[in-house]
Amino acid sequence: MQVELRHLRVLSRIAEAGSITRAAADLGVSQPTLSAQLRRIEQAFGGPLFQRGPDGIAPTALGRHVLSRARGVLADMDDLLATARTNGTRTGIRLGTHPSILLGEWLRRLETGPLRRTVSTSLDYSGGVLNHLLANDQVDVVFMGRVTDHHAPPCPPGTDERIISIEPCGVALPSTHHLAKRGRIELADLADETWIPPQGGDDGGTAMLRAACEAAGFSPRFRYHDVDVNGMAGFVAAGFAIALVAPTWQPVEGITVVALAGRATDAHLVLRWRTANMTLAEIDILHTSFHEMYEPVVRRHISELPWLADNPDARPRLIACGSTPS
Repeated sequence: MQVELRHLRVLSRIAEAGSITRAAADLGVSQPTLSAQLRRIEQAFGGPLFQRGPDGIAPTALGRHVLSRARGVLADMDDLLATARTNGTRTGIRLGTHPSILLGEWLRRLETGPLRRTVSTSLDYSGGVLNHLLANDQVDVVFMGRVTDHHAPPCPPGTDERIISIEPCGVALPSTHHLAKRGRIELADLADETWIPPQGGDDGGTAMLRAACEAAGFSPRFRYHDVDVNGMAGFVAAGFAIALVAPTWQPVEGITVVALAGRATDAHLVLRWRTANMTLAEIDILHTSFHEMYEPVVRRHISELPWLADNPDARPRLIACGSTPS
């Protein structure tokens, strides 16, 4: 079988859904039909692209490689079709971003607000993948989380960056854990724990956490790689591992989040853009509109979550337009 664009879209849909059944429903086909099609696609690529587990499916190493290339190919084709209809002039903005429950509202604000341009999206949990798309002119701007400068993927040539928020991380523990009743813990308190590495950790997140733990006197044990947020919550609640979480994450039943002392695991939310494709006025609009949507969520979580209410330095810090982080 020759691989076609429609097959790449099928793979992308399966990866986003995390389930053959959900992907089949999204694509309007039966589950057996999609499973058979996936087997043929896997044969064409020479091996399994997804592995099945109790929480759904996740890409294999080969699958991650194929998906990262497929998303670039699909973005190029979508851009070709869009610009062909307008005689080569691009009228929309290509945004690369991490998946987020806030994304739909942000896009609505962008398209109905002063930006007045359509926004197409490329989604990936990995800042490294998003940075690659930006470097290859497959997106105009990315919104991503990055860690400290030493571990973060550098800005590609011809791009610029703006930090728009700094998020200290908390630690998600099983509610039965002996540290769950503590309001605040040190990394050194977690030396005997098993960690779920940060999602998209190939972009420096895992290296950052390892370095922070080693500075605290121990080497972390990592397990359960490449799980999504729902999978992470299941493993933590069951007592198999612990994980870093953002202050905008809402704990689920069986999990308690505890504030983490120090700033070694801070995440920077940033906009990176191709300076030839985006104006500073447009970046200001993306910056401001994200804050307008993000700030109420932060305020609500501060009032609801003890680890944020009791630890002011664990709360996100929004960086206003024109300001630089201190």
